[in-house]
Amino acid sequence: MHMGDDEVERGVSVDQDGKSNVWAIEPKMEVESKSSGEKIKNGVIAVAGLGVLGAGAFAVLTNLPDPNQF
Repeated sequence: MHMGDDEVERGVSVDQDGKSNVWAIEPKMEVESKSSGEKIKNGVIAVAGLGVLGAGAFAVLTNLPDPNQF
């Protein structure tokens, strides 16, 4: 199977010096879109996680020893 000079094969190019370059062609990615219910659920989980993290940081920072006691 010989290709003419005007045909271009995907994944192949020829440099000015006549050497060919070949690379892999990956298939198109399929992107799944999330429903609005899933987005809201994930948002609530994220906000709750940040709240727990903030409460933990607040508890630690308010119970630090007084540096003037040393």
